[in-house]
Amino acid sequence: MSQRIRRLQRHHKQRARAVHLNIVSLIDVFAVLVFFLLVSSSLAAARLNVISLNLPSPDRTATPEQQDKQPLTVTLRKTELVVTSDGVTRNLANTPQGYNVQALSDLLVEVKKSDPSEQNINVLLEPDTPYDALVKVMDAARITPAEARASGLPHELFPQISIGDATVEGSSLRAPAPTPAVAP
Repeated sequence: MSQRIRRLQRHHKQRARAVHLNIVSLIDVFAVLVFFLLVSSSLAAARLNVISLNLPSPDRTATPEQQDKQPLTVTLRKTELVVTSDGVTRNLANTPQGYNVQALSDLLVEVKKSDPSEQNINVLLEPDTPYDALVKVMDAARITPAEARASGLPHELFPQISIGDATVEGSSLRAPAPTPAVAP
C-alpha cells in the first residue's frame, strides 16, 4: 500500500470516531435557570395588585330609597375634578402638577364624616384621561389619610369603587352606567 492510501485510511479512522456530547453540564445550567425563573416569577406575582370586579346581578333591583339617593361621584375633567354628593357639586381646579388629589382626599373625608355608612363611589372619566390620574383618584377615594384615621374613620373611605365614562362637556349624551370595581 502506498503511503497516500495509509494516510487517507488513518485520517478516515480519526474522523470515523463517534463524537460524544456531554450534556450533564447543560442539564445543570437548565436546572439552575428553572429554579431562578420560578423564584423570580413568584416574587413578581406577589407585587401585583389585582382589582377584582364586583358586578351587579341582572335580577337585582334598587329599592325606592336607593333610587332617590344620588350617588357620590367624582368626575375627572381635563381642567378639574367635579365631586357630586347629595346633589351638591364642588369643583376642584387642577394644580400645576395635575389633579388636586389632596383637596379631593380632604373633601372625601368630610363626606365620609357626614355619612359614615356610605361605601360606594363612582369615578367617571373623560376620554383620554391618563391612567395614572385614575389610579391616584381611586387611591384617594379608597385610602383614608392617617390624620383622619386617628380621628376614628375606618382604613378604607369608599371601598366599592365604580368606574364609568363621563359625558363630554357640552354633549347631550348621558354617561353609561359605571362598572363596580372593588379595590384590594
